[in-house]
Amino acid sequence: MYTYDIDGRLQVTAGISLLECSRLVRWCSDGAQFLPVPHETFEFSWRKDVDPVFGRLICWINFSAGAEMLAKGVCLLHQVEIRSSQIVPAYPSEDLAAWSAAYLKDWKSVGTMVGVNYGTLRNLVDQTNPKTKLPPGLPRLFDKVNAPPSDRDLILAAYGILASTIRNRDAHAYVPNVRDHHFPLVGQLFARCFNILASWLPGGPGTLDVWRQEARQFNASIL
Repeated sequence: MYTYDIDGRLQVTAGISLLECSRLVRWCSDGAQFLPVPHETFEFSWRKDVDPVFGRLICWINFSAGAEMLAKGVCLLHQVEIRSSQIVPAYPSEDLAAWSAAYLKDWKSVGTMVGVNYGTLRNLVDQTNPKTKLPPGLPRLFDKVNAPPSDRDLILAAYGILASTIRNRDAHAYVPNVRDHHFPLVGQLFARCFNILASWLPGGPGTLDVWRQEARQFNASIL
């Protein structure tokens, strides 16, 4: 398990890349803030550059995953623990037929390794993580940064609807065209939350520019 500062930086920079790959928001270095992408630009982009049929779905999945990683990264940077160690199956390295039969009888018999569980979106918002027994991460983050009530309410509500309505739907099934109804929330709600979270980074939101530029080198340095 990485230290708070390393893991936090990893989650934040990965989250930013996913958010930008969603084509729903972009990071503006000049203003050090997230800006929503215009609706017509987004509609053109996902059809042309992602997939002409399922591009919108792919972009929203990237958006939800990026939002989750950003929030988890900011929590870790403020030493709000959201992780737990767990024993998971090792990757197969033998005949797959023999491995699969043994795995189904007793998955531990084919080898184990230690993994890290980062919890779910709900563990950030309003559910205690059953593995760590820790209370939700975002309220603990708010206390660390002394967030005003308006920011607390906005972020909890945004991540709550992301977990319950948007991410939960996209992760499990495809429903045609439903995502377009949520597009206005990108600018009205989510971009505002991302900018608040970015303001809590060490050194402020401008830190993102440095971290993004150094991401390849930083990642290579810890492998």
